Amino acid sequence: MTDEKRLISELKQGKPKAVRKWFKTYHDRLLRLVLQRISQEKDAEELVQETFLNALKQIPLFRGDSSLWTWMVSIARHEIADFYRKKYAKRALRTVPLGDLVIATKIYDSSEVSEIVMRCLGDMKAESVELLKLKYIDRKKIFDIAEDLDRSVKSIESELFRARNEFRALYLAYENE
Repeated sequence: MTDEKRLISELKQGKPKAVRKWFKTYHDRLLRLVLQRISQEKDAEELVQETFLNALKQIPLFRGDSSLWTWMVSIARHEIADFYRKKYAKRALRTVPLGDLVIATKIYDSSEVSEIVMRCLGDMKAESVELLKLKYIDRKKIFDIAEDLDRSVKSIESELFRARNEFRALYLAYENE
C-alpha cells in the first residue's frame, strides 16, 4: 500500500494523527496555490481552511480515481469560485434597488451547503445515492453507468430523474428549516 493510500485509509477511519500529517503535508502547498488566485492572505488562509474542512467531510466519498492533491485542488477551486461569486454577488446586489433587503437573507457558505447535502444523502434510498455519486462525483456518463450496472440507458435516465427529484425535495425541506 502506498503512503498516500495508507493516509487516505487512515483519514477515512478518522485517525487524528493522519489528519495532522495530511494538514502538514498539503497546507503550505495549497496556500501557495490559493494565493495565486486570491490577493489577500487572510482570505486565502480562510479558503485553505475551508478546503481542508470540506475535504475532510467528503473523504468518505473519495474513491481514489485521482491523487489526493488533485482532489484537494478541485475542492479549492470550488472554494475560490464561491468566494468570488459571493463577493461579486453582494457588490451587484448593492447597486440594485432593494439590494439591502436581499442581502439580509441568508447566504449559505459551502460548509452549510455541504452539511445539507450530506443530510439529504443520508435520508435518501441507497440506490438513489449511488446513482447520484456515479453521475456527479465520479462524473460517469449515463451509458457507462448503465453498462457498469448491467441496465438499460433508459432505466438509468429514469432512476436518475427520480433520484434528482428526491434530492431536490429533501434539499428544499432542509433549506427551509
